[in-house]
Amino acid sequence: MTGKLTLGFWGLVDLSLRWIGKGASWFLIKKPRRGKENAAYAIVGGALVCAVFGGITGFALSDLSRDIATIDGAILGGMLGACAGIFFGTLVEAVDDTINNLLRSLSSK
Repeated sequence: MTGKLTLGFWGLVDLSLRWIGKGASWFLIKKPRRGKENAAYAIVGGALVCAVFGGITGFALSDLSRDIATIDGAILGGMLGACAGIFFGTLVEAVDDTINNLLRSLSSK
């Protein structure tokens, strides 16, 4: 490593999800703990981001379908988005860790 910070696509997404998750945790808990909780922050961030997108999508699709009330569609979309966001945050964290471990192993030789 040359000492300067370079972020790729996965690193930027992972860092963004960590910031969102850390902000939500600070807002809810008010007692931030120090430690290696980066994976949890990425998962919480992914769940929040996807819940918002799912809620907006559910709201829009239920308004178009006329069979489901718009608030019900937004709630259902938000819940499905949160579930998908947990997997998304986990995937981003795993890919970013794998890339970082691979780069560390290449630079140590």
